[in-house]
Amino acid sequence: MQSLSAAQRRPIGGGMGEENVMDLNEQAMIDAGKVVSKRRGDVLFRTGDAGEHMYVVLEGTVELVLEQDGNRIPVAKFGKGDFFGEMSLLEGLPRSGTAVAAGEVRLALLHEEAFRRLMLEDGGLAWRVMKGLSTRIRGMNRELVQRIGHDLQEVSAALQLNADGITAGIGRIAASAGEIDTNERHLASQIKEVQHISGQIGSMLDFIRNVASQTHILGLNASIEAARSGEHGRGFAVIAEEIRKLSAQSKENAEKIAELTGQIGYKMKAITSASEDSARKSNEQAAATRQMVEAVGEVAGLAERLTGIADSLK
Repeated sequence: MQSLSAAQRRPIGGGMGEENVMDLNEQAMIDAGKVVSKRRGDVLFRTGDAGEHMYVVLEGTVELVLEQDGNRIPVAKFGKGDFFGEMSLLEGLPRSGTAVAAGEVRLALLHEEAFRRLMLEDGGLAWRVMKGLSTRIRGMNRELVQRIGHDLQEVSAALQLNADGITAGIGRIAASAGEIDTNERHLASQIKEVQHISGQIGSMLDFIRNVASQTHILGLNASIEAARSGEHGRGFAVIAEEIRKLSAQSKENAEKIAELTGQIGYKMKAITSASEDSARKSNEQAAATRQMVEAVGEVAGLAERLTGIADSLK
């Protein structure tokens, strides 16, 4: 355990707007918590862990990431003077992300009891914390939405590419009955690829829903704090409404993507059915080909709509 030197007796709470959240000098740190050092790659906490401390970065950088399908998606960085981990203390819920040291770091740890004591001792601290959280949530939501928009554009392009491949396969089927078997296998491969892409959209959809859920919970907690804070709660109420709007926007985008994903799945079933029918009944090849062309055209249209949503998210 280490204590802060005189040179480190300064306000902390960077990244939270113009107002600092709290002033902690050496004696306050001794009374309220402790100082620890971590190396690159050390995990401070993981998604789902119980929240018992909040952290203040004294030196170095900490990354907050979301772990999904074996990958780490960075959502925030905290540098010297920034604090994090207070949301679990305020909400009483498990950690919503994983915090990892990006290099050599020194951190001040404040236990939940010490944090709540400081909140009681400083009447304006709760307001400044919630104001800072609102700023952070807006920034994270903006970054996540932009990243999701970029991913949706890539998915849309992949859908269009595979739709073009399916169309080319249909043309070859119509041109030569003797190539039906080979082209049907190629067509089946393209269909599987589109189905895989639809699954990827579903994963992104779950991610958006999770962000909306976390934001909604924060909004509810802000509303509760507003009710508890009396006169100071007017600012809380404004922030709570803003956070609820962010949650509603994320939920609306998730619903739009879910609808389009469902339509893509439905159209791909139609393409698969038409393809199998073409293989079994070569004498009805022309009619089946027309059905496939129509279905592929609708998939291409859905891809364009996905691109439109992606553009609106940027």
